[in-house]
Amino acid sequence: MYHHAVKQFARSLQNLDAVLTKAEKFAEKREFDVNNYFGTRLFPDMLPFAAQVRIACDTAKATAANLSGTEAPRHEDNETTFADLHGRIAKCLAYLQTLTAAHFERTTAQTLVRLPSRPGKALPAEEYLWGRQIPNFYFHLTTAYALLRHGGAEIGKSDYLGTLGFIEA
Repeated sequence: MYHHAVKQFARSLQNLDAVLTKAEKFAEKREFDVNNYFGTRLFPDMLPFAAQVRIACDTAKATAANLSGTEAPRHEDNETTFADLHGRIAKCLAYLQTLTAAHFERTTAQTLVRLPSRPGKALPAEEYLWGRQIPNFYFHLTTAYALLRHGGAEIGKSDYLGTLGFIEA
């Protein structure tokens, strides 16, 4: 579970951080304030861009904490600039980097994970990870990417995926 809950989330958050940087460069080139993206939504009842980044970070932290038996740091939702969002991602990555595979050794597929948003309810760790947390993480990560792309940022699938470790076959 370490690889899925920590390594992949960290990699994807690093890619998101790079996408934010590309959006900043695009805004600079086009001479507009990159922070205009903060409230961007595809539909009025949707959470704005900044919330998508926050929730992706919070999902990564909560998943890692709940599966490792550690406590995730709490971050206030008070970011108002892209620099603040970079900082939010960096704090999340710093927490994820404190975890090792050893933190997850006692967690099995059937370990129950209690859900704070559903008092008295729990999910087996495998269902929690694969059925809830991974889809939720990528929903918000993809939405953040899509909002920037919709706003004209010059990003593509390779930015979303990040650098891949290709080898000669």
